[in-house]
Amino acid sequence: MHSMPNRYGPIEGLYRSLDPEDGEAAVSVILKLRGETCDIDCLYCYEKRKEAPGGARIDAGQVRRLAEIFPGRRLAVELHGGEPLTAGREHVAEVLRELAAQPAVVRVSMQTNGVLLDDAWLDLFDEVYPALHIGVSLDGDARGNSWRVGYDGAPVYEKVAAALRLLAARGRKAGVIAAVTPALLGRAEDVLDHLAGFEAVHAVSFVPCFDTAVQRPTSAPGRRPPVSRQLQQAAVSAESGPAWAIRPDQYAEFVLAATTRWIEAGYFGRLKLEPAVSTIRRLRGLRSGFCHFSDLKCDHVFTLYPDGRLVVLR
Repeated sequence: MHSMPNRYGPIEGLYRSLDPEDGEAAVSVILKLRGETCDIDCLYCYEKRKEAPGGARIDAGQVRRLAEIFPGRRLAVELHGGEPLTAGREHVAEVLRELAAQPAVVRVSMQTNGVLLDDAWLDLFDEVYPALHIGVSLDGDARGNSWRVGYDGAPVYEKVAAALRLLAARGRKAGVIAAVTPALLGRAEDVLDHLAGFEAVHAVSFVPCFDTAVQRPTSAPGRRPPVSRQLQQAAVSAESGPAWAIRPDQYAEFVLAATTRWIEAGYFGRLKLEPAVSTIRRLRGLRSGFCHFSDLKCDHVFTLYPDGRLVVLR
């Protein structure tokens, strides 16, 4: 473990920029392989509220240019979406082969909803990029995951749970990102117990749905919106915000309860919990790789879209 550098003042240490002479600090590059295109239609999805071209795909040629854009830099790359697996096996294989050929790339991960994940995909990963880190989006148990649905409005929990069981059967581990909505509030212990029950899960990150400013549903192409958008429209109120939104105090209470359970149940021995781990590290004067707790904040995170836009997160 490394202590925080003391060459920065209190403010500089909180919001420092990348040092152009530091070749060791990896730049994080998120590849939005399909922009906002996804095979499911989560009601709270923020990606579909962005300006991201649907249908297009990031290709191997664009990935090849990363070495030119970030010369002399180590790169940590994440395949993201929308849903990256909708790009298709051959296309994803080409991207992974290109990443494997770049010496500067020190880590490749993928965030998926898990719905399409099967043996054929895992065979491809084993062949082309065995060290691929897999993250799965799952908001706890079936009740907590109720905002994550298909375009037909049907829940996707069982498909994601099956993907996690498949990962375990294949000897793979995965991290889980769980959005904290009212469906999880007051149930932190049960939700964490449920996620810890999956053998493949070795990390859980609880992220808040601070969406109270959202006042209208996401637009949908065509005259008749899919069932999922109709459900979303019913959940959005211009006066009180969407039904899936929570307040900061509710999130803090949930995180504290989850952390208490994490300690009391002994999960800390095999399961990394965020934001608990990063909070503890920062309180002890140690660095964290979790963007929100890093002294670099998001200045080292860049997002590449299919249309060629390269955006730095702020």
